[in-house]
Amino acid sequence: MPKAAAQIEFALRPMRDGERFGALKHGEEEFLALKIFAKQKAAKFEAANLARTYVFEDKTVGKVAAYVTLTCSEVVSENRLLEAEVAFPYKNYPAVKIARLLVGSDYRGTGYRLGTALVDFTVGIARSEICPAVGCRFVVVDAKKASVSFYEACGFTLIDTDENKARDTPVLFMDLHKAAA
Repeated sequence: MPKAAAQIEFALRPMRDGERFGALKHGEEEFLALKIFAKQKAAKFEAANLARTYVFEDKTVGKVAAYVTLTCSEVVSENRLLEAEVAFPYKNYPAVKIARLLVGSDYRGTGYRLGTALVDFTVGIARSEICPAVGCRFVVVDAKKASVSFYEACGFTLIDTDENKARDTPVLFMDLHKAAA
């Protein structure tokens, strides 16, 4: 169990070579795949330039408390999402994808808000680094069903189709122009 809030110091940083995720507790069984990804694939994705992983380190005990993995993606829509603003002739809109996000079960519901901070960090990277360099309008996530309400509270919108709602990992998106700055 983590120490009292006043005693914990967190550091948000890029994943390091040889990062250890063994102490990161996934909690519910549906989040096990997120821990397995961190332990077995995150470094390989980094090396292949397929994704970037950032961690919140609990500096008081020297372990990873949470992580987020980001990659390039798109929002696909038969409806023109920006029709009123600009005549964008494509059905694929550029996006940054939250490919994985896990807050260790020791830190969930404790008031640290690490998940929200990782979403804010993602939006910040999209706005300050990606949008100015190549153009990007959305942040997208394929969320575990148990996490949909978390992402909605962070400002994401569930793609409102029966097919998407029936998925094990429904797609949600955030319009970077409409998100709170």
